[in-house]
Amino acid sequence: MAPQENTSALPGGTAVSADSAAEALHGVDAARERARLTAALTPAWYGPVAAAALIVPALVDAWAQERRGWAVFLSLLVALAALAVLVALVDVVRRGSGVRVTRPWSARLRRGGVPLLALLVAGGATYGLSQEFGADRATGKVAMFVVLGLGVWTVFITRNASIRRKLRVTG
Repeated sequence: MAPQENTSALPGGTAVSADSAAEALHGVDAARERARLTAALTPAWYGPVAAAALIVPALVDAWAQERRGWAVFLSLLVALAALAVLVALVDVVRRGSGVRVTRPWSARLRRGGVPLLALLVAGGATYGLSQEFGADRATGKVAMFVVLGLGVWTVFITRNASIRRKLRVTG
């Protein structure tokens, strides 16, 4: 007969060692953390599409400023379509991850607050500098949205790189 380890009998006659129970709990915690990190990854195409959804309406609006009339209406439609694209992208990424991790709004704002603030400051500075150097309003607006779009793309790239590093550490 095999020697007995540090085991305890569970109701129903099942014996479980403390070490195997601790290993199982650690495995569950590691799997939960990997699932949370994997759910937070965004697809590689997400950054460029989000950037385009910010930049294209600004370009169309600059084009429409010169033409007036129906072009302004078209500009509004493009802006609304871009907003719909951004909302759809968020939904696609959430559903595509296969894991639904809901965080409270305060945690979401803490995680996204610094990049959002940095992007808004960079966009505002770009607009201000373009106005200072004599660019017209439409050019300043396009420059601002290009900086915002490329900034959003950069945020997704750095966030994914950070998540991948954490996934390598968790195994």
